Amino acid sequence: MSWLVYLLFLVAGLMVGGTWSMYQAGNKVLTIVFALIAAVSLVGAILWLIGVMS
Repeated sequence: MSWLVYLLFLVAGLMVGGTWSMYQAGNKVLTIVFALIAAVSLVGAILWLIGVMS
């Protein structure tokens, strides 16, 4: 397994935290942006982990 998978999980976790912070601050645009980045990196990490993206 590549270290990039771990990096993608790390980015996803940081973006989830950023999403929550922006949601609490009332910033709707950055909430959506951070949520999309978190979702894309999480899906990419999972697909890479199970071998779809070799």
